[in-house]
Amino acid sequence: MKLFARTKPVSAPERRSGPRTRVDCLATMLMPTGNRSGRLFDISTTGARLTTQDPPPKGVSAILDWSLHEAYCHVIWTKPGMCGVEFDRPLPQRVLDELIEEASTGPRLVHRSTDDDSPGGSPRPPTRFVG
Repeated sequence: MKLFARTKPVSAPERRSGPRTRVDCLATMLMPTGNRSGRLFDISTTGARLTTQDPPPKGVSAILDWSLHEAYCHVIWTKPGMCGVEFDRPLPQRVLDELIEEASTGPRLVHRSTDDDSPGGSPRPPTRFVG
């Protein structure tokens, strides 16, 4: 029996339920205690990462508001300068596709779905509280 034998480190299980896509978009967390402005850093159908100077504490419920959409969420982790949120309901893929098309950065993990929009068509009106 080896008392000081080296063991392999146990890796933490992956908690994300879907792939994240890097984006760069202005966003605001709307909360009763005060709004926090920042930028979306990455997003998936189930959550997002927001960079902000004063991130809210873990467990806070909020509305994450960006460009044409907003969604109910709660903070699941926080670090200096950023926090991670989980959406109360998964976002529709079309919402992600619109954001990725508008504000993508870095390698794209999700591709725009095929739809009937023409390149010269009129912009869509804002859609609030996606779900």
